Amino acid sequence: MSKDTDTSSQWIEFYKKKGDNLMELSKNHISNKEYRKALELLNQAYSMYTKGNCLEDAEKAKQQFTEIKEAHFKKKE
Repeated sequence: MSKDTDTSSQWIEFYKKKGDNLMELSKNHISNKEYRKALELLNQAYSMYTKGNCLEDAEKAKQQFTEIKEAHFKKKE
């Protein structure tokens, strides 16, 4: 195998697709009111998007994570 083979674009594509799949799974869990699992999946999607340098998608995942957390996991004062 050649030493100058560049696979970075393939990794970026992989991380983007993985993030997209995790976002779809989280939507399914949200519709079934499984919010803890949805938060886990959104957190993983955020990580994948960050690794793939998909900052716009990462921000969407983070925003959705925050919205669910605030709506369903408020601290009792």
